[in-house]
Amino acid sequence: MITQEKITNNINLIDIHSIKELNDDDRTNLIENYRITNEILDYADDTNERARLEYDEPSDVFLIVFNAQNEQSILGEASEITLPISFAIKENNIFLFTNNQTHYVKDYIIKANKMLENDSDDRIWSLIFNAFDQITNDYNDMINEINHNRNRIQDHIKKKRSGNSQIFELSNLQDLITYISTSINGNFNVVKQMEIISSGKLHSINLTKSSHEHLHDSIVEIEQIREQASLTSDIIDRVANTYNNILNNQTNMTMKILTIYTIVLSIPTIVSGFYGMNMPLPVSDKKWSWIFSIILTILMIGLILWDLNRRDRS
Repeated sequence: MITQEKITNNINLIDIHSIKELNDDDRTNLIENYRITNEILDYADDTNERARLEYDEPSDVFLIVFNAQNEQSILGEASEITLPISFAIKENNIFLFTNNQTHYVKDYIIKANKMLENDSDDRIWSLIFNAFDQITNDYNDMINEINHNRNRIQDHIKKKRSGNSQIFELSNLQDLITYISTSINGNFNVVKQMEIISSGKLHSINLTKSSHEHLHDSIVEIEQIREQASLTSDIIDRVANTYNNILNNQTNMTMKILTIYTIVLSIPTIVSGFYGMNMPLPVSDKKWSWIFSIILTILMIGLILWDLNRRDRS
């Protein structure tokens, strides 16, 4: 569905909202009425498209593919935690390509338009940069939630015996932070490329001094989030390694206890086995010989336990 909204006297926001993908009617409308090429539409409609900045010189269209949070995702669905959205800029029009999971980005642009006071020549880019800032803040919220879950798992490991559920949760957090870090890195490359282009004469991204500073601030914000995501990933990996060491220690302790029980329980069988043989044994003909065998068994068990304890301390 395509809706057009005039957000200033000179700027139109064309909202292309698809349920899953761009339908044929909307595609035809964009090609015939707005002169957007099929190539640009293919990039904008691809749900697996990486973050990128493209310029189509024949149609004079800038395409920005940016990774945003999937509003309807939960932390358990790592592969769908972020989705690409697309901005196409042609003349005084902003084309926003979203689906049901990312349509909230339109509100970011509307909100940014209300916040901007001056009607500058590069207002379109200011709106885009403000949307970038809001999307970046969403990543901060996601990372904070991941850290909260990681802290909860750590507290559980410290207080209780760990189990399979913690293994699965840690694995899921590792997947989540990997997808998030990849998306953030893609966004960082886009804004960095925009800074390079706007500083040169290769393409016509003409920014005022204020917008240049805003773009630089956006780069700094994304870089900070990228470092935060990297730190979170490192901590989760260390927690997972620590957890694996704990599980290995628990397994080793279990095997050690089982070995001790096996050795100790085999001693009575060994001692009593001698008395079942057809051979003369010391004091075997005495009435108290069974007491002697019990005392001998206890002494041997005590000696073995003492030796195992001595080796464990050394």
